[in-house]
Amino acid sequence: MAATMRSVAAQAVVAFSTSLNCPSSAQQTFEGSCDFCADPPGDFASVLVTGIASDIRVSVHNEDNCGASSQVGQGFGPACWDQGHTAIRSVWIGCPGM
Repeated sequence: MAATMRSVAAQAVVAFSTSLNCPSSAQQTFEGSCDFCADPPGDFASVLVTGIASDIRVSVHNEDNCGASSQVGQGFGPACWDQGHTAIRSVWIGCPGM
């Protein structure tokens, strides 16, 4: 019998905070596997994304619903994002290969 490998999706954790530098006391936290938009009500100063591999794309938005025209940051893998001139409103987590 041949051994088989299964790919298990990582569990992304997206933690929004009203303070800069991603403090440990997040006000809103979302979890999901991939291809999802974390969209809490309100404005946030930072967001911490953990639980994903370094090849997973993350986009940060200054409006609700993760719309393409509201993207203000993009990167790969886990990271802390601080707001620029506008508050963070939503974050999209991609899937491998997206």
